[in-house]
Amino acid sequence: MSLIELLVAVIVGVVVSLAIYTVLVSAEGRKRTTTSVNDINQGGSYVQYILDRWLRSAGSGFASGVTMNGSSTVYPYGCKLYAANSSAGQLLPAANQLPAPFASISQTFRLTPVLIIPNGTTPGVSGQPSDVLVIMAGSAGASEMATAFSGFPTANTAELLNTVDFSANDLVLLSEIQPQASSSSTASANYVLPCMVQQVQSNGSGSTTLSLGGSYAAATIASRNMIDMSDQGGAFNLGNISAGRAPNFLVIGVGANNTLFSYDLLQTTASPKQAIADGVFEIHARYGLASGGAGTAVNTWIAPDTTTSSYSYSSLSGGTTAATNTLRQIRAVRVGIIMRTSLPERTASSAGGSAYVAPASLTLFSDLEAAGNSTCSDSAQNGSVLTSTGALRYTRCLGTSERNYRYRVLDFTVPLRNL
Repeated sequence: MSLIELLVAVIVGVVVSLAIYTVLVSAEGRKRTTTSVNDINQGGSYVQYILDRWLRSAGSGFASGVTMNGSSTVYPYGCKLYAANSSAGQLLPAANQLPAPFASISQTFRLTPVLIIPNGTTPGVSGQPSDVLVIMAGSAGASEMATAFSGFPTANTAELLNTVDFSANDLVLLSEIQPQASSSSTASANYVLPCMVQQVQSNGSGSTTLSLGGSYAAATIASRNMIDMSDQGGAFNLGNISAGRAPNFLVIGVGANNTLFSYDLLQTTASPKQAIADGVFEIHARYGLASGGAGTAVNTWIAPDTTTSSYSYSSLSGGTTAATNTLRQIRAVRVGIIMRTSLPERTASSAGGSAYVAPASLTLFSDLEAAGNSTCSDSAQNGSVLTSTGALRYTRCLGTSERNYRYRVLDFTVPLRNL
């Protein structure tokens, strides 16, 4: 073989190698894109499923309220929760800060089917605040009706009209519906009295005495004592941990590494903090209201971050009877989720100086507001949020580096059927 033939063979081999390399790189890029997009699609579908299931169960077990002597029903919504566990100690109010990403949330929780904590977490990847959902639901699967007190509770018993709905190891919520009679009480008729989570030891074999005992039974939790409770109240069956029917008292929000976390406030499992799904960039939510009362369809939507509104987080968790009535008007929750792929695809410079795989902005709840916010056109807006306080629409500007990822926007409405 001559030198010229050798050079030609080398050139042909180089061209063929470059062609093969280009095809392989292109195929690998498409494969990574397809895999990443499939991952966030599947993750988003699972997040929708699990949040839909939890939200539809919200209020189960305590939404019926307590009726005493045929009088009007009183609802325990907004009562300050007290709970303890023999192994973990005081659970509610939380003795210590909740684990990340919920460390900035108040350690005091009140009974409510659903609460939205606006800007409750700041995911490390997004760098912008994300909402937190607080969802509470029992899982007893019994009558779902409260049983009224028939006498004053003691340190380890609750006197009820009947104990048919309760079994050993059931978790029960003891709620007062009238101001305490003791001189030490500072309760006002304008405020909802605290609730205590206890555990059933036995139901007295058909008697009216509900004996309390087990890991969740405590005569005193922080400043709350069983013997200080009046005889005006009722017991709600929340479920049975040993029978696999633990109640869901959950805090849900986005944390590090685009991961959606839940935290079990009652610590019914050995690991109360759980990773639900990855690929979750931000989560935001809005309340759906039925202002016309029972049987009325949702006719108004409102953002929970309106500082002057009775639907702000501070107002709804104020523990007043007005807050209780307001909570009962919330009949649906609309959830918006931004999903993001895990790997960047290309930069503007590598694509010719102008192309990105993502748009300049992402918008949630666009149909809830007729007037949109200003567009994300200024480079100073990159990575910022244009939505003003109280706005229904949420607009997230994407920075130049953020636009190298692919996104999916999920928006769904869940009715609170127990209300």
